[in-house]
Parts: sequence; structure tokens; C-alpha cells
Amino acid sequence: QAHLAKHGQTSEEIAGMMRWQSNCMRAMADNRPPPMPPANVDIMKMMQEAQDHESSRSAPPSIAAMSAAEKITSTPFKGTESAFESDTVREEYEKLCRDHNALIEMGASYMTFDPMGKIAFLDEIEKVEERWDVFFARFSLLGQLDKSFSSQCNAFLESMGLNEQDFRELLCETHKIMREDAEQERNFVGL
Repeated sequence: QAHLAKHGQTSEEIAGMMRWQSNCMRAMADNRPPPMPPANVDIMKMMQEAQDHESSRSAPPSIAAMSAAEKITSTPFKGTESAFESDTVREEYEKLCRDHNALIEMGASYMTFDPMGKIAFLDEIEKVEERWDVFFARFSLLGQLDKSFSSQCNAFLESMGLNEQDFRELLCETHKIMREDAEQERNFVGL
């Protein structure tokens, strides 16, 4: 939602457009004229946005863009960097990886959480993100962050029409939307 909003689109508009397109194809197969576009789909706006994106080379979000995005095949660390000679650094890294993986597994059932559970989950996600930021910053300052990882991450973001700052803003906006949804759900159920 956050990424679509940045490009002036909503998931409802996309869904409406997809339904209309399939109805157009069905009509064409049946030798009928295409149906009128739904009221919530502004064809002129979409055409203008397509032209704007074409001229700026900034593509709107799409499944095609996501599947064609640059792949990240390297890791941020090899594990042989001198910083890993410290037991403290190695233990911090291992704990961070364990905590991150546990949150990813827990997030698989996010939709089953009650509103307070969703808010608590987002709090934990943000704590882990902050810990990663600190860990990466230290390695970057030491010059021990794998350069191929950094360049692959940048290429991935660029292939999605983003830079690091755009990504961070998108992540914050996504978390904000998720929190708002959880709060609305919380108010609805009266917690």
C-alpha cells in the first residue's frame, strides 16, 4: 500500500483495473464490445502516470518489476572479518540472526495476531531493524562490510526505482500503515 500510494495508486484501483481488464478480454472472446471502466478507475490519470513514468524512467510498482529486480547473492559478512575475532561481536551477530529469524517465522502468522500482538510484533521488528543498523554501521566504519553486498543491494533498490533513503521511508510508511490498521482493529474490538 505504501509503495502504491507513493505512485498515486491504491490496491483497490489496481484490483478494479484487473477485473475490468479480464472483463474486456472476456467480452472480446465473446465478440462483444468492452465494458465501461469502473467508476473508481481513472483511465486518463493512468495514461498520464504511464507517460510521466516513461519520461522519468521511474516505473510504478509492478509484479514484473519485482520479478525482474536485481538479485542479491552475496552476504554482508564472510565471517572471517577481523571484527568477528571478538567473542562479543560474534555472539551479538549470532543473537541478532536468531532474533531476526524468529521474528520472520512469527510473522508468517501475523494475520492471526490480535491487535495488541500486531503492535508488539511491529515494535520487535523495529528493534531488530535498529540493531541491524547499528551492527552494519560499525562494520561499515571498520571497512569490513562486503562491498559486493552493498553494490548488489543498491542495484536491487535501483531496479525497483528506489534508493536507500526511499526504501527506509517506504519501510517506515509501511509500518505506520500496519500500526494504523492494528489500532483501528483494536478500537473496533474494544481492546
